[in-house]
Amino acid sequence: VDTSGSIGPKELKAFSAEASAVLGCYDTTVRVLYADAAVAGEEIFTRADMPMQLHPVGGGGTDFRPAFEYVNKNGITPCCLIYLTDMEGTFPSYAPDYPVLWVATTDIKGPFGRTIKLN
Repeated sequence: VDTSGSIGPKELKAFSAEASAVLGCYDTTVRVLYADAAVAGEEIFTRADMPMQLHPVGGGGTDFRPAFEYVNKNGITPCCLIYLTDMEGTFPSYAPDYPVLWVATTDIKGPFGRTIKLN
């Protein structure tokens, strides 16, 4: 979850709804990283945690690279990475080995993976 200064309460509420929808559709574990220019926090949710309550931290600039680096450095092997964001930041120069879905509040497209617009 993008928690940079350009993301306000309205966007965070929408991001929370989208993350909750994943757990509503799939009996899985959702690892939420809160990231601006660095990964500022992490929470793990399962269906037992519904309704999901996000506790975002951050508020700085936007750099998408630290979230991908965090996944690699911590040996996390996601089935996919869903990045909820306004897409205004610095992107990694490479695509990871797992699928990436950018859920965007703007019309900006990600450099890899798939981008969908959040209405």
